[in-house]
Amino acid sequence: MALPTRPTSICPSCWEGPFAAQLGLLGQPLHARWDSNKKAEANWTGGYMYTTSPLALLFRSGLGCKWCEFLVRRLRERENKSRNNWWATRYTLKVRIGRKDTEWILRVIVNDAETYKEGYAVSTSPDDSAARFVLRRPRLTNVGSQATLAMAKACIDECVREHQGCKEFNRCPWSSRLLESDGIACHQMLEAPPTMLRNATVRDPETGAHSTPTRLVDCRDPDRPRLIATEGAPHFYVALSYVWGEDQPHRTIKGNLSAYMHAIAPASIPKTIRDAIWVTRQLGVGFLWTDSLCIIQDSPEDKHRELRSMRDVYLHAYLTIDAASATKASDGILEDRPPLRPELVLPFICPRDAEDVMPVLGNIYLYLEEVASDHQDVRTNNAESYTGQRAWCLQEAMLSPRVLIFSPKTVQLKCQSMTQNIGGAEHDDQFDVPRLPHTIFRSGANRQIEHGSSEWISIRRRWRNVVEDYSRRRLSYASDKLVACAGLTEMFAAALGSAYVAGFWNDDFLLQDLLWHMIVSVHSRPREYVAPSWSWASIHHSRLFYPYISTTTSRPMAAVVSCTTTAQDGAFPLGPVMDGQLILRAHLLQCRVKRSRKDEKPQVLLISKHTQVAPIPFQCS
Repeated sequence: MALPTRPTSICPSCWEGPFAAQLGLLGQPLHARWDSNKKAEANWTGGYMYTTSPLALLFRSGLGCKWCEFLVRRLRERENKSRNNWWATRYTLKVRIGRKDTEWILRVIVNDAETYKEGYAVSTSPDDSAARFVLRRPRLTNVGSQATLAMAKACIDECVREHQGCKEFNRCPWSSRLLESDGIACHQMLEAPPTMLRNATVRDPETGAHSTPTRLVDCRDPDRPRLIATEGAPHFYVALSYVWGEDQPHRTIKGNLSAYMHAIAPASIPKTIRDAIWVTRQLGVGFLWTDSLCIIQDSPEDKHRELRSMRDVYLHAYLTIDAASATKASDGILEDRPPLRPELVLPFICPRDAEDVMPVLGNIYLYLEEVASDHQDVRTNNAESYTGQRAWCLQEAMLSPRVLIFSPKTVQLKCQSMTQNIGGAEHDDQFDVPRLPHTIFRSGANRQIEHGSSEWISIRRRWRNVVEDYSRRRLSYASDKLVACAGLTEMFAAALGSAYVAGFWNDDFLLQDLLWHMIVSVHSRPREYVAPSWSWASIHHSRLFYPYISTTTSRPMAAVVSCTTTAQDGAFPLGPVMDGQLILRAHLLQCRVKRSRKDEKPQVLLISKHTQVAPIPFQCS
């Protein structure tokens, strides 16, 4: 077919080969099978494949071909790592390029990945000719601009209206049916007449109690924010999830509560909260919930009452703003993010609309996948996601119907259906905070699942995932261990129907759950009582892991006789406890404590019948 005029930056061989085939991006998706011997993907098919040689690549790169020079540079980097002379030992290089069908990552695979394999995020500008075919855009860095927040607003409206998976879990005061019938967007409800607000009924579907927070920050005049008492009246509001990170002199206390009901001086509010107020208004919402202002911080009674309502605060919020980029409240979240320079800018031959039309030339940008990745790997304590390291923030993210994440790299929208980068950049969702099972969000009598069913077992196992994530997050006060996850506990309790005992469920899986252990040995037991010693909640600064136990090949050597705890507050049964008791029935085994070196922690070693010491050590705390 006829090709556009070749740019001087690409050699004739590459222009008529891989570039004429759009680098395999628009053809058959790449596919590979798993080679168990090599423990890697192998036997690649799809995309576009061509052959060349090391000498040809070197020659054409010397003539100025950007693609050949790129391959030479990457292969040499690989050579330096492996210390193999690839051009001396390889006469033919089979280069396969393309993408898998679920991503916009250009995979470059040389000799079926034995010589080289790498991934590059592909994007193009929205006004480029290639934008019709390449569906990803460069990552947005001006996260606080009105244009960016207008795009975020459009994505939120689309979620409310179009995502079938989100409509079932839309817990904000106004149902999607009301929105559709009135023909207005969810955020426009703040302009609704007062009579509509007064006549609306907003109650918890289980208890019948009002579900609106006690207080909200009125953001309708950003230059004069103030506290309001909702008195149970329905309000559309946005919640804020952030890290305090420092003292909060602006916080609401008994002495300034009355003044804050009239106005709060913007200069006295930390930048993260000021930014959240501005974002709330840009999204068209009039009210914000943030703990430092909406809870009376020097009133134990108010704090106790409001902490019991954390589940509803985030569950019924229209949206939660996640200040993932802020290490402390004074940092703010709207500063421009560092720009990301592409690894390579390449011409892109756009497919023709008709046979007699010359193809149009566009441009695409390639970014090394690891560099372009936008994820915040909360499972490895990624320092980039600061809310991802805080225990309180886990339930705030998991309970919210949708979360607008101001990450250190860009801004994202996470809802019950998907996670997307605002602006259309590629997103890697494998490291997202896991979503709760949809069943958990069902209300009323339909929420509890049949005990022992496959769905019940799936939810029960998800609790372990939640605990593992929660345990590696930081808490300023050990006494909050069972409080900061109480909102999530309420959701699981309603679905499972099992008795809750200090971080565990008293059911068929309790014995397995008691086999929890710490991944790292750096831990401590708090001085004050938090939970019984058999509970993971009794350990501070620890990362928890549940071993896999096969129910088909393993049999229990003990039985739970009873397991009970006493709540500190009868009105908060899923919160902190004052004591607990676990009684097991099991055979006794002889053991001894051994310390190999003075600097080692003691280990408990089992004495078996056939050997003096069994080879399985148990670390003492």
